[in-house]
Amino acid sequence: MRLGSFQMRILLWTWGILLTVVGVIFFYSTSIVGDELVTDTEKRSHREIESIKWLIQDHTTFQSEKEFAEWVDALGLRLGSRITYIVDGRVIADSDVHYSNVSSLDDHSGRPEVVAALHRGWGSNVRYSDTLRKDMLYVASRVEAASGVPAGVVRMAVSSSEVSQRLDSLRVNFLWIFLITLVCAALLSWLMSNNMGREIRAFSELARSIGNGDYAMRLRVLPGGEFKPLAQSVNAMAQSIERSVQLVQDQKGQLQAVFDGMREGVMTVDAQGRIESFNGALDNMFNMPSSSVGRTPIEVSRRYELQELVDSIMADPKPAGQSIQLDLMDSRTVEVSGVPYFDQKGVRKLVVVFHDITEMKRSEEGLKDFVANASHQLRTPLTSIKGYTETLIDNPPAKLEDARGFLDTVLKSADHMDKVISSMLALAKSEQMGKSLELAPLSGRVQLSRAVGDLIPWAEERSITFSMHTPEDEMMVMGETDGLLHVFHNLLNNAVKYSPVGGVITVSAEDDGESIVFSVEDQGPGISREHSTKVFERFYRVDENTIDGSGSAGLGLAICRRIVKNFGGEIWHDGYGEGTRGARFCFRLNKPEESVVTNI
Repeated sequence: MRLGSFQMRILLWTWGILLTVVGVIFFYSTSIVGDELVTDTEKRSHREIESIKWLIQDHTTFQSEKEFAEWVDALGLRLGSRITYIVDGRVIADSDVHYSNVSSLDDHSGRPEVVAALHRGWGSNVRYSDTLRKDMLYVASRVEAASGVPAGVVRMAVSSSEVSQRLDSLRVNFLWIFLITLVCAALLSWLMSNNMGREIRAFSELARSIGNGDYAMRLRVLPGGEFKPLAQSVNAMAQSIERSVQLVQDQKGQLQAVFDGMREGVMTVDAQGRIESFNGALDNMFNMPSSSVGRTPIEVSRRYELQELVDSIMADPKPAGQSIQLDLMDSRTVEVSGVPYFDQKGVRKLVVVFHDITEMKRSEEGLKDFVANASHQLRTPLTSIKGYTETLIDNPPAKLEDARGFLDTVLKSADHMDKVISSMLALAKSEQMGKSLELAPLSGRVQLSRAVGDLIPWAEERSITFSMHTPEDEMMVMGETDGLLHVFHNLLNNAVKYSPVGGVITVSAEDDGESIVFSVEDQGPGISREHSTKVFERFYRVDENTIDGSGSAGLGLAICRRIVKNFGGEIWHDGYGEGTRGARFCFRLNKPEESVVTNI
């Protein structure tokens, strides 16, 4: 307990007031009691002197001073007091002095009690006795002559030590009472101040906890305590603060989760045009350095267009949003929008949002290419149909065989248009199915055998044979029956179509532990490296001006790529060509987990 603490100050003030009050009481009590003891002794001495006077008057006549002195000695011994009889200042009898020595005593006519007795009849005085060598109380009374004793003054001397002893005893008892009271009061005041100090410390600890962010602490409310209303108010305040802070923290957490989970990059800029914060999406876009906070946008992005956007919005007296488009180094395009806002101090700041519009741009370009390619694919056969039809109408051939040739060309063009439209519908269907397709374990061997069996008649017409190199098991993969069969059909159909007469198509499969890799290799003209990845695009053809007799629409490989992606796999061309004849297409599908296979 520190000297300057609130508890110590209460104790010191309590003890000081108690000491002052008890000291005053002790002083006045001992003074009053002492005076009362002296007064009581004087009264008792007066009564005894009156008894002595009565005994002298009632006594038979004393024959001499010696007889009287001996009677006084006996009376003093019986009363236990010193009795002195004084006549005109001379002591004629003294109970404490032998008669033979009485004449040697000093003249007592000047003693204060004797003088008072001669003038007023009674007198008293307290002083030190040279004879007895101690303080004495002297009480004297005038006596008329009687029984042979001349008129004089009878004096009784009482030792003041009796009074002092009684007074000392009273003081000792009072002192013990005072000490016990002081200790009890000190203990009680310490307990009370300690309780009060504990409650005050509890208030301080609660305030400190709230300041440190711990809002769960509560004060103990004691029934009937002086601090009960205050403690209840403080607890209610702490609970309200806790709810408010929890709400703010929840909202902050939600906003932070939204901020970090956004696919759009977000940057906040302060009034000086420096970055305050940014999210992970923006970091992925620009690879933001760790020291980005506090720097300008151009310093971290190296894009002057972004800095110009920020400066333009911050300099505009009328807050308004603006946006620009940026082409990034990785071929991505982002739309950057800046919106100003005001903080709690009224300072204008800026939120910059980076929206990745690469896919939208690609979709727009893809749509344009799709429309252009579809128009091209449909315009050529449509032009042929129209031309031959007009010829048949305007100049019908004389021979039926010539008209049949024209009609065969029209039918072939119509079949090509039908195939283009069917392929377009199949591609759209595969893209739509990919969003809700449920994969299941199926046998790759069964689907591959069905596809090969379907193409064997056409291959035999061209003397083309199939060479199979596959594992002996079922080659279980995750997929969907019709989609996998379509992929095998398309790859094998292209191999048969582009293989020379008498060629060999090699079909193989390899288990790498986690997936099955299928491949189809032909001995045709092959595909050069520059076309190796483009052949999977919609309507892409190595010779875009050629429409072959089979009515190819340029969508087969695009459909295969979409189906394989829907299955969670990948498809690629293995890079044949450029002097090496033949093309080799491969695709990989995941194997089902063992538990799934066991439950089938």
